[in-house]
Amino acid sequence: MDSTEKNIDKYTAVLVAQYLKKQGYNETLKSFLRETSIPVSVTANDDNSNSNTHIDDLKSIISDRISYNDYILDSKLKDLTLNEQLPPIDYDRFHIKRWNFDSTFDNFKSHTLDGIPIKVNFCDNNSNDIIISTSSRQLKIFDNNLQILSELTDQNMKSIGVVKLTGSIPGSNMLYACSMSGNIYLFDKDYRLIPGSSFKPHGRMITHIQFLKMNDNESWYVLTASMDNTMHLSILRIKDEMPTLTITSTVKLLSACTTLNMAKTTLNIDNKAVTKPVIFLTRMDFTHIVCYTLDNSNILQNCFNIALNNAQFSTHSFTIRDMVLINGNSDAAIDGSTIINSGTLIGVATSHIPFLRLILLEFPKMEKYFREINDIEKENSGITTHYDKVLRNIATQIPQDSYSQPIMRYMSNSNGMIIGSDSGVYAIDLFNGESWPLDMHCDINKQRITSMNVDSSNSTLLIGTASKSFHLYKLT
Repeated sequence: MDSTEKNIDKYTAVLVAQYLKKQGYNETLKSFLRETSIPVSVTANDDNSNSNTHIDDLKSIISDRISYNDYILDSKLKDLTLNEQLPPIDYDRFHIKRWNFDSTFDNFKSHTLDGIPIKVNFCDNNSNDIIISTSSRQLKIFDNNLQILSELTDQNMKSIGVVKLTGSIPGSNMLYACSMSGNIYLFDKDYRLIPGSSFKPHGRMITHIQFLKMNDNESWYVLTASMDNTMHLSILRIKDEMPTLTITSTVKLLSACTTLNMAKTTLNIDNKAVTKPVIFLTRMDFTHIVCYTLDNSNILQNCFNIALNNAQFSTHSFTIRDMVLINGNSDAAIDGSTIINSGTLIGVATSHIPFLRLILLEFPKMEKYFREINDIEKENSGITTHYDKVLRNIATQIPQDSYSQPIMRYMSNSNGMIIGSDSGVYAIDLFNGESWPLDMHCDINKQRITSMNVDSSNSTLLIGTASKSFHLYKLT
């Protein structure tokens, strides 16, 4: 036994002897002193001792240790989650639930491509077919067994080039494709190019596109944002099997669009139920969600903004990289378009590094803004910006850098958010803020996700990866 251990033993014996003396265990103290051979003087109180050395009593040392252990235990418990003190959310209104751990992603199919998948999507109006665009200039249709059904081409049976965006037009049996050249192509239910359906609303590539069926059930609003930093609202009409696309409104953006959403809401205006389109735009280096609607002439009108930070003069601290609308109580959609109601949330993925943050926001009451849009006699008092609509600011464990482009989808069957990232697929429990990597049971783990979508029934997940493959998952 070295000198340090001997000193520890002696110090411990002194502490025990002093404890026995203070507690009045005299017989036990006599036996202890006899067996340890320590002098009886060590049991004297510090006040009566001539020693300049103070020795803490045993009870105070143990008390301090218990307090320290409580602190360490509390710290470890807090380390188990990044969001131990999230503000509560009104369940009766928003219906946010715990992640459904009974849902699994075990049932999957995979297919290897010639190029990197740029966009993967569902042909919602054509059974369970899938449309895939790749970096190798291919645009193909697959069935749910991942067998090729068709390859989409232009009128000369040639490739339309690299397709940036593709999918189905809600409330129709048509598909669309936006090429890197800025053209929009339309295809019929048999996957053939519709004659006269090549449109070019922008001079440069279209980065975002949204469709919304109009109230006449025969036309569609088409909202596009381009690399030329403009947003166009157009109307698509089909007459005598010939499509036309007419631009009705243009907004010049101060920076590049990062997300674009279009939905419907029904409001009570002057005792009448009025259905209106609602448009949400975010752009680079701007932490506001800009909300538009349309006046009676189908002109875009900025009705209000929603700030993601509460600092009025700090609007460029981060960028919104993706945005989804969340209806926790139901899959509120008509003709494939989301319906905004009092229980709808906005989910936003931010550019924070090294880890993504998810921000949940509520909608302001919108009736007064829509009422004022067509009130030409009302004095223009400026655009209202709401700074009090953030419900939760959730830290996640999803790594990202300055070039990451997270893809966010809400899956009602799982009661949570799915995030496609640079390092695989992650889940976020909106109820408690927990995030974790999902085991997708194939080589998709740790792969960069290039595109991801959920079908209209919220039961199938389609994922494209940078490893030149795509994967189809059926929730079980």
